[in-house]
Amino acid sequence: MMHSSQPAVLIVEPDAATRELYARALRREYRVVECAEASAALALVQGETFGAIVLEPSYGDERGWQALAALREHTGRAVPLVLCSVLDERRRGMALGAAAYLVKPVLPARLLETLRAVMEQNHATNQ
Repeated sequence: MMHSSQPAVLIVEPDAATRELYARALRREYRVVECAEASAALALVQGETFGAIVLEPSYGDERGWQALAALREHTGRAVPLVLCSVLDERRRGMALGAAAYLVKPVLPARLLETLRAVMEQNHATNQ
């Protein structure tokens, strides 16, 4: 059941099947907004507040990493970014401000657990 008090999570994932897998798992606890393109994510964060953002930074080029930098610049540290990537570039992701970095395949339960942890930590930090 969705409540308006649920935090919103933005999923930025180019693969539709992966995006749906994540969304289905996260809808149990969060209001989910999905998009396939990094440019759409940047537009969404302009008009809505998210509790966290799940992002695939590896689009086969630099677009995802550029989106990560732009999202971090726009949201500051107020919104935790969880990276779910086909590439193991944890050091790069964390250096660019990710709260967590998961290498695919990411089990939905692991993503949910990670989101809970980073959102709880973020909430405690911003109290």
